Amino acid sequence: MNIVLPFLSVLLGTFLVAVGLSKPQKRLRLLLAFSGAFLLSTTITSLLPEIFTHADTSISYWILVGIVVQVVLENISKGAEHGHVHIHKNARLPWAMFLGLSLHAFIEGFPIHNHTQLLWAIVVHKLPIAMLLTATLWQTKLSMRLRIALLLGFALMTPLGSYLNATAVFFQPYAVQITALVAGVTLHISTTILFESAENHRFNTSKIAVILFGLGIAALVN
Repeated sequence: MNIVLPFLSVLLGTFLVAVGLSKPQKRLRLLLAFSGAFLLSTTITSLLPEIFTHADTSISYWILVGIVVQVVLENISKGAEHGHVHIHKNARLPWAMFLGLSLHAFIEGFPIHNHTQLLWAIVVHKLPIAMLLTATLWQTKLSMRLRIALLLGFALMTPLGSYLNATAVFFQPYAVQITALVAGVTLHISTTILFESAENHRFNTSKIAVILFGLGIAALVN
């Protein structure tokens, strides 16, 4: 089930775009803000305490490595993870953006087979990202077959990371370090999403309510 849920989240995001539910930009921004708040709350209340329970303070350096990794990925994807997608109709697919998003999805999938709370946070996080990616692909001049193939490939990235971490013997001794690295990734992306969700660095009432709701729900669940 851990492998299936992130995959289904991408399919749901694609479906919502296909039926036109993602057209109002305000609705998508609110969903993105909720996902960022949910992911941030899960990282702080669940993931970080577990990491420091099983390791000493030197594990903090792996969290910093995760932050750097996410900075590099965002440089590749041009910030698509937090809603920065600008593409004109009939344009070519920005392959760098797709590669950055796919690597991000692959990395965040590594620890979820052992972390149910993080699993649900990733599922929530992937929904608006999948919607943004689908909307971008629909603006390109790619064939429908290639669009679907790319979306399926993206949907498989997180399950692939989880499966590889669960089955490859090489990764087993580094489980805590990998989780700490992913915590750095999620810390960076979630805080960036919340910052970017503010227009002109100001939050309106609806966004504040959505962010507080996301923080609270995740804290209660964890």
